[in-house]
Amino acid sequence: MFHLFQTNPTDGPKSVWSGIKEDMTLDQVGAAMVLLMAEENINHYRMGVLYNYAVDRKLAELAGYKNALDFFQQKLADLSQSALSMYGVVARDFSEETSRRFGVTCLSLLRTYKDLASIKVNHDQPGDTPIEVPDKKGVVTTKPFGQCSVDEMRRALQLKRKPTSSQPLAEEHVAVADQVGKAVLERFEKGDPVKVQLRNHQGEAILDFTGIPLSKRMKLAEALMASAQSEVSLPQQGEKVSPTQ
Repeated sequence: MFHLFQTNPTDGPKSVWSGIKEDMTLDQVGAAMVLLMAEENINHYRMGVLYNYAVDRKLAELAGYKNALDFFQQKLADLSQSALSMYGVVARDFSEETSRRFGVTCLSLLRTYKDLASIKVNHDQPGDTPIEVPDKKGVVTTKPFGQCSVDEMRRALQLKRKPTSSQPLAEEHVAVADQVGKAVLERFEKGDPVKVQLRNHQGEAILDFTGIPLSKRMKLAEALMASAQSEVSLPQQGEKVSPTQ
């Protein structure tokens, strides 16, 4: 288990970081920042691999915990459930090298965009995937995924989620919907045809669940209960959940 990533125990963090060299140029500082961001992406990806490892082998249940999320919530209180679920989902769909290059957050947004836009994504080379990105004035430009920032990906998702005749969804509702969707998908096994989709119905956020195996319907209920317990309260206009088979 501890050799999963072939890391060297002596490579751990030092008490004093010596990453700054004397007389560094601006370009060198920028390059160093890029390397640190890549390391962060790799760490998040590897956390997802470890999380999936625990889920697939039901290690938490065997140790007396309700599930893997229950274990990590107790042991790593500063790590949010939505972040951990996101790492796990990305680790199942993409390689470590792809995650290092594009970032776990952007790949997670791409995965959601793929479902909303009904497009195909090359998981080994996702950089050329066309993304319709609106600017602040609403003008839409098609850009390759590899040139999109996290903010641009979020705006692209917002565009796909809202009909032109409806008011845009509140950011708080979109964030909660993403959290619920990740919590639901985490409960099911790889290969289950489960999909969670957020849509805008006259300005109101609606969550649709499809592909729930009848024999595993209680997993949906468990995920919704767990998500509801961890959410903050929403404004007056709340989400509606409409499970469909």
